[in-house]
Amino acid sequence: MGKILDISKWQPTVNYKALATECDLAILRVQDGSRVIDQIYTKHATGCENNNIPYGVYAFCRFTSVEDAKVEARDFYKRAHVDGHKPLFFVADVEVKTMSNMRAGTNAFIAELRRLGAEKVGIYVAHHLHDSFNLDYSKSDFKWIPRYAADGKSIIEPKFTCDLHQWTEKGKIAGINGPVDLNRLTGTKSLKWFIQGHTLTVSKPSTSKVKRYTVTADLLNIRKSPSNDGKVLGQLKKGQTVQVVSINKDGWAKVKSNETFVYVYAKYLVFK
Repeated sequence: MGKILDISKWQPTVNYKALATECDLAILRVQDGSRVIDQIYTKHATGCENNNIPYGVYAFCRFTSVEDAKVEARDFYKRAHVDGHKPLFFVADVEVKTMSNMRAGTNAFIAELRRLGAEKVGIYVAHHLHDSFNLDYSKSDFKWIPRYAADGKSIIEPKFTCDLHQWTEKGKIAGINGPVDLNRLTGTKSLKWFIQGHTLTVSKPSTSKVKRYTVTADLLNIRKSPSNDGKVLGQLKKGQTVQVVSINKDGWAKVKSNETFVYVYAKYLVFK
């Protein structure tokens, strides 16, 4: 399994093609309260879309009342969809106490997102505030908690159950220079649950005309059938090219090999 990261304006320079070789899911910041828009968001969203990286979005919450929470949620939802972007899920990032009843504010934020059409909504809550904020986690679809080890390499388990654990702020990943936040799945929800609805943006070549694609992964399995359960027949190396006949709705590329056809996962191919 690849890496799950979250990024914002603090990562202004990203090689998205390289990122796609290691990243299974990105979570992008849209805003810090209603007043501060993350100016890099649309760049990150476009980069993910053009390189088949599934992504969700988060907003750092600054609401000071229930009504203010609704306003922030509306701004978040609208900004997340600017330029036609379609994130897979939305997260309320609750890390600072901005009103006496954080539970009421967070509930209002989530309810407003759902009213606007958000199907999957999560809560990111600071580990040390998990209990004192007394949030109603049943209102969300998943919980995301940060807890780091000082060395940035070890994993310290959260004290509370969660679906995503942000385990380091000193992670490394292809395509980004410098440290990044990395996350891991810790609940019952699979990666498939988080990325359900993701649509490949690679242009599908006509079945009547073979096109050449280049491998971006270090090693890419060649399978007999278009499935992770398909028998592995061999591997392609980074930089090798293949003749792609078609790409199906599940992201498997049908590749011409001599006089037969085999399959590779199209996420790790780029059209040249």
